[in-house]
Amino acid sequence: MAEDPLTRLESNSSHMQSDIQDMKADIRTVTGQVQHLGTEIHAFKTDVTKEFGAVRLEMSQLKSEMVAEFGKINTTMASLQTQIVQSKLWMLTTGVATVLSVAAVVGLKVH
Repeated sequence: MAEDPLTRLESNSSHMQSDIQDMKADIRTVTGQVQHLGTEIHAFKTDVTKEFGAVRLEMSQLKSEMVAEFGKINTTMASLQTQIVQSKLWMLTTGVATVLSVAAVVGLKVH
């Protein structure tokens, strides 16, 4: 038996309405998932910002420590340079005094 065109149209319309309702439900689901994903991305961005802030703080502290340590090294090197100069002067003075003493002793023996 052939189906009445009006019955077929009503049936097709009913299927289309059902399909439209399913698509609306799917769109709501996708919208919810997109919103949830947006929330997760925002939370991730917040965490990354916080972690980079912590890394920047640690780097800043490390830099301060390095500056302090290099300052100590520079002070130690300056002190060593001063000691080296003093030692050279002492050695030069002692050497000259020794040479003059020897020359005086040798000069006294010759006379």
